Amino acid sequence: MTTTQLPRPALAAPESAEPPADGTTLVHRLIEARAKRTPHALAATAGRERLTYRDLNARANRLARTLRAAGVRTEQPVALLMERSLEMLVGFLAVLKSGGAAVLLDPGHPDQRLRTVAAATRPRLLLTLEYLRRRLPELPAVLLDTDRPEIDRQAPDDLNVPVHLDNLAYLVHTSGSTGEPKRVGVLHRSVAHSVATHQAGHRITADDRAAWISPPGSSAVVGEIWPYLAAGASVHAAPAGIVADVEDLRDWLLRYAVTKAFLPMPLAELMVNLDWPTDSDLRLVTIGSDTVRRWASAALPFEVAVSCGSAEANGVTSSLVPWDGRLTNRTATAADRAGLPPVGRPWPDVRLHLLDAALRAVPAGAIGEICVDSPELARGYLGAAGLTADRFVPNPYGRPGTRLYRTGDLGRMRPDGHLEHHGRTDRDIKIRGFRVSPAEIEAELLKLPGIRDAAVVAVEGGTEDTDRRLVGYVVADPRPDAARIVAYLAERLPAYLVPAAVTFLDRMPLTPNGKVDRASLPSPDWVSMARCGEHREPRDALEAGIADAFGEVLGRTGVGAEDNFFHLGGDSLTGARLAQRLRALLGKRVPLRVIFQNPTPATLAGRLRA
Repeated sequence: MTTTQLPRPALAAPESAEPPADGTTLVHRLIEARAKRTPHALAATAGRERLTYRDLNARANRLARTLRAAGVRTEQPVALLMERSLEMLVGFLAVLKSGGAAVLLDPGHPDQRLRTVAAATRPRLLLTLEYLRRRLPELPAVLLDTDRPEIDRQAPDDLNVPVHLDNLAYLVHTSGSTGEPKRVGVLHRSVAHSVATHQAGHRITADDRAAWISPPGSSAVVGEIWPYLAAGASVHAAPAGIVADVEDLRDWLLRYAVTKAFLPMPLAELMVNLDWPTDSDLRLVTIGSDTVRRWASAALPFEVAVSCGSAEANGVTSSLVPWDGRLTNRTATAADRAGLPPVGRPWPDVRLHLLDAALRAVPAGAIGEICVDSPELARGYLGAAGLTADRFVPNPYGRPGTRLYRTGDLGRMRPDGHLEHHGRTDRDIKIRGFRVSPAEIEAELLKLPGIRDAAVVAVEGGTEDTDRRLVGYVVADPRPDAARIVAYLAERLPAYLVPAAVTFLDRMPLTPNGKVDRASLPSPDWVSMARCGEHREPRDALEAGIADAFGEVLGRTGVGAEDNFFHLGGDSLTGARLAQRLRALLGKRVPLRVIFQNPTPATLAGRLRA
């Protein structure tokens, strides 16, 4: 039987006089060529700071020479701990030029998580800013926001460090089933190919102004910055706090005349439902997700497309290829809109196979595991040979020596060649656009004194607009305070791995073969988590209106004046929805940071009265 696979569109040149990247040229060489060709063109901004291509390349060259002088050699890890900033952009480019492998860290993660990652990757140096230096004091560091004469005296011209396409370019970390984050090693070949496919699929030209919105530790950063800089476009870093408020983010996109932006699905759903001026410069919003729950309006002044990828395989599918057959909010027919948006067709040179557990092709139209044969596959999980062998398997359908990446995602091919996502083969789940392994959270829970057993599952929200939330179930003696358990996890795990509620059980329900019967776990105890003391009814119209808004956003009833929005299951994304509801209720804007500081109807009402 032949494999069920999606068609492979050919690379098409963007609507520009310049051809796209060829997919085999190292990205830092493309930037060097840009610096020679258009040295004074704007490369990047962060707030009021600006970098031309000449300055970006020269600063990266000086820093790369500093790294080499410090002993950085081929594939040696160099950690980057910075917010979205020009310093991070220079640092990332410098590591690529030096031959090292950039370890992308997110300052938004807890200190314990950063230390765990640093201990596992053992970077030779840490590139960071002075105010972040204390986060990893044990690593030798180069500070990029202070005067560094050893950097400034280095030559600004291009280096000729030999770098091969199959050398490591960067490392990112994903949630791991072993209880530790997985270290994904991504190759220069993957970055080079991604640059070419994005330029062709997104029709990138030197006139584009791209938004850099993804967290600094995310592999999505690669698609937000390098395809645009290689094309001579400009990249604009969103301020750290602005992403949490969708209206502020929209206004920032408009103020900086951004033409193209990438957004995770939960954030994109909020953004496309805002009011947009008809003369917006924004032309394309790409949603990164495996499941998009609704079509964006065709009346928006920009196109909305879906793409799907992973750290292990980089870009997998896009609804923009081929361009003439793209499926967006503008091109979707009534028949398309009758179902959910598919995740698109494979990027050029990417083969997708839908297979069963024995790696046999499923019949046409059947659901199978999505397996990827691509130039963009990662080397694997560093330091985890068994896990790598399980996921990166010999390719029975390709050239000898090639590999398939078993994504663990289930998919079905539509008759029109678009791929639908149909869940997972394993326990991994998607929360707010991140792939989450419950085992990692359970391992942290079991470190707490008194907890004998733990299980973590995802539950659907109470309304159509509410995202899935993580819920922890624990068997403990004595029982600690649930809010303290959540606080403990928040100190050690990224926010997307922290359960919104913890429910105590006398014992775990088990299946006949002795495994946790997750389907029999009770509904989460949202109320006990949310209540700060005794239940109190709202005392006036303002408190009552805010309590009602809490309930509408979270799908809860009987919200009291002292109930905590975030303990009820709220997060930054549902908080953004709450801010929109409150604006409609009060006729004025309520910043998300005010909601974070005042998470109960009583305290929020008091703040608003003041």
